[in-house]
This record gives sequence, C-alpha cells and structure tokens, in this order.
Amino acid sequence: MQSMWRGPRRIPLLRSRIGEVQNFSVVYQQLTPMGAESARVVSENEGKPVRAMNLPAMPVTAKSRGDCIELYLKRLSANRACSAHTSMLLTAYLAWPNDEERRNSFAASFLARFERGGADDVDLNSSEFATFGGVAAIAHAALDHLSGEISQANRKWLMVADIFQLVVDMAYDERAILHRGPSISKAIDLCELEKVMRGHSQLRGAWSEFRDVAHLLTAAAYLAHESIVHGLAAEEASILNSIWLAPDAVLALAYGLQVFGLQPKAIQKEQPILRPDKLWRIPSTHGPKHAFIVFRPLTHEQLAFLSSRRVAKKAA
Repeated sequence: MQSMWRGPRRIPLLRSRIGEVQNFSVVYQQLTPMGAESARVVSENEGKPVRAMNLPAMPVTAKSRGDCIELYLKRLSANRACSAHTSMLLTAYLAWPNDEERRNSFAASFLARFERGGADDVDLNSSEFATFGGVAAIAHAALDHLSGEISQANRKWLMVADIFQLVVDMAYDERAILHRGPSISKAIDLCELEKVMRGHSQLRGAWSEFRDVAHLLTAAAYLAHESIVHGLAAEEASILNSIWLAPDAVLALAYGLQVFGLQPKAIQKEQPILRPDKLWRIPSTHGPKHAFIVFRPLTHEQLAFLSSRRVAKKAA
C-alpha cells in the first residue's frame, strides 16, 4: 500500500472541515475480497434478518475516489441532480433510521408535494405512493415539519461522520499502536480533542441514534468537504447537498465503508464496528464491483493521545 502522507499536518475533523478550507493528505485503497467467514457474516448474518435499503435501480459509474469527486463537483457546478427519488429515500433513511412511520410520512409528503407542484412523474393513486401510506400519511406529519426534524438531525450527522471516519483512519494508519484495535470509544476520545466538537455524552448519543447509517453519513460528508477544497459553493457544503446532487457517488463511497464496518474484528472475535442486523445496507447492485475506502493519516497529536491512552489503560 503506497502512502500519500508527506509529513506532519493538521487534519481537521469532518465537522470542522465543513465551512473551512484546509488541505490534508488522503490515502485510499481498493478493499480486497473478504474471506469466507467474513462473507458469510455480511451476506447472511448467520441466518439472522438484515436491513437492506430499497432503492431505485441506477447505473454504477463511480469506481474510485476520483470518480466520486468528479461526479459530485460536476453536478455541483451545473446545479444538476441525479435521481430525486433515490435522494428522497436516502434522506428518509438518514433522518429516521429506526422510525418507519416518519420515513413513510416523509416519502409520501415528498411525492405529494411534487404532484401539487405539477410534476408529471408522480401519481397519487400509484402503488408506489400507497407503499408509503398514501395521502393519510401526510395528515400525520407535514413535509415542512419533517424537514425541520432533518435540520435538527444534521447537527448530529456530522458528529457521527467524524466518529466513523476516525475509526477508519485508525484502522489504516500503520503507525497507530492500539490496544484491541480501533473502536468507537477511541474515536469519540479523539473527537473530544477538537475544541469545536461536542462533549462525550453528546457524541455518544449521536452515534447511538445514527450509527446504522454511519457509512452513508461519512461518505456524504467527505464529498461535501471536497467542494470546499475545490473552492465550489463552500457555503452550500452539507451532507444533504451531497445526497441530493450525487446520491450515486455517495453510495459508491459508502459501499466501501459498509464492507469495512461489517468485517468482524480479528481480536478475540469481537463484533464488527457496524451492527450486522441493524445497518441499513447498500445493495450490491448499487455499489462498485471492487469496493474501495478513503482514509487519512492521523496527526501527531492524535497518535500521541492514542499512545498515552493505551499506557493509561495498561496501568489501570
């Protein structure tokens, strides 16, 4: 694996990177196929039910980090979206990963509003509309109200993206010496090093609420930052903007994060970072044939903290 690291450089967290421009090194590699045991856990979850997102069919054109960035930046410059229905569904999964009623109400409200706005591709009597509760669902929660809930969730989304990205960074930085490998607890501790981040309880609470869509949030936040790096519409950089302009690019990036997060830990057969039975999985039809993952080298401050944390744990 060839490293692109070029020496000490401050790498801001995804949360702080949204809204400010700072250069940072990025490494990415193609994920190798998992072994038989890992594949069995991911595909069948040992006979237990899994949750897979129901998304419209769409071509998979992004096969690398560069492809994903190029897709997003082109659409951002042209202000051209890809698939409104896919984006709508992804937004519902992100905002209410464990609230089916809210997801259905948002989907039905979205379809109804487009119908009232004159869109010719939505039929209020269609089976698709009925799947989400039809007109009755709108009576329970109007779209504007649900959109307000999404705005509130967005604040927590950024925390979750930071946490999961740091887990990936720890896993792939060979300089990091970690007791029992990368973990959510270590990532949250690293987040607390940043003055702009929330406290431990808020970080932990955000992770508990949105961990089952962490792969999607992290991918979307990564693309949002790329618009800042390239000097394009920095004021519009957000997770939602990525989802609505380039859902296909988000899915391609998130697919590699999903593969990573579902791999069982090698140490004492601990559970994967992402919950196999709860994660909202990206169907293989919506991911690249060869999954890839993006990660960053840890800063010297982060490495020093992890080292001291390890010594403290051993002393205890």
